[in-house]
Amino acid sequence: MKLGGLLRMTNRVKMLNKLRLGSIQFINSLPVDLGILSGAVAADAQITQSTPSALNQKILQGELEVSPVSAFWYAKHHKELLLFPDLSISSESGVQSVLLFSRCPIKDLKGKKIGLTGKGRTTPVLLEILCRSKYGFAPQFAGCGSFLPGVPEDLDAVLLIGDEALLAKRHWKEGSWGVFDLAREWRDWTGLPIVFAVWAVRRDVFLFWPEKIAALHKALLKSKAWGAGHPGEVIQKAQEKTELPREILTAYFSGLSFDFDEKLKSGMRRFFKEASRCGLLSGAPEIEEIKEVLTTS
Repeated sequence: MKLGGLLRMTNRVKMLNKLRLGSIQFINSLPVDLGILSGAVAADAQITQSTPSALNQKILQGELEVSPVSAFWYAKHHKELLLFPDLSISSESGVQSVLLFSRCPIKDLKGKKIGLTGKGRTTPVLLEILCRSKYGFAPQFAGCGSFLPGVPEDLDAVLLIGDEALLAKRHWKEGSWGVFDLAREWRDWTGLPIVFAVWAVRRDVFLFWPEKIAALHKALLKSKAWGAGHPGEVIQKAQEKTELPREILTAYFSGLSFDFDEKLKSGMRRFFKEASRCGLLSGAPEIEEIKEVLTTS
């Protein structure tokens, strides 16, 4: 780190009472976060909850030191970020909360308008990859707001993520729209899992404060272990946030993985390569974790 950057980093760290930790406001991160959020697991951090896209911006702008970020966001900003081992939000099959509601099959959406809410970054890229590489056309996206309880008439399809997708599917009327699970579409096409989000730390913060960051990583892993050991509490909190039935939430969480093993990393690397082929990334970056920096420094 250059002297000027180091001095700015030192001054910023001195002003911090606690590390600032992002938390996704959707229920998909509860199995990792709830232990910390409930106080069952101690973490020396100030928590900020928001949408995935907002958390992406906050960590890039220095408003957070550690946060889950979209996998695509990590790829775009990998020079500024390092990843925490053993933490992700992924799916090896269907995920139920990344859904395309469409008036026709995906292959017939060429030239038609697809609505995006702007709440995530990986999912629109995933849809664009599928449209371009699997179905052979460039999608036409349109920014739009929330779609509950209805969908605007001027759209042919809409991509919903997180709790909004789960709730929309719950109220979907048979025969009015087709519903496509993009994680399943990806798996059927590539045979690989999809990684939606990863936990990242600002590289400059980690290099300045490695012990404190390592301690927060351990707290997150303890929180993940707590969530795995307390599924009833996770489901109860998810019910409070969404009012969805217990059986739907149980099935939903069973389709998610919160690890970050080699199989999941293979899916992430393939995603980066496909995004690069589609011109959405300038290249496929390496996956760099804090343990690799610790062992080589």
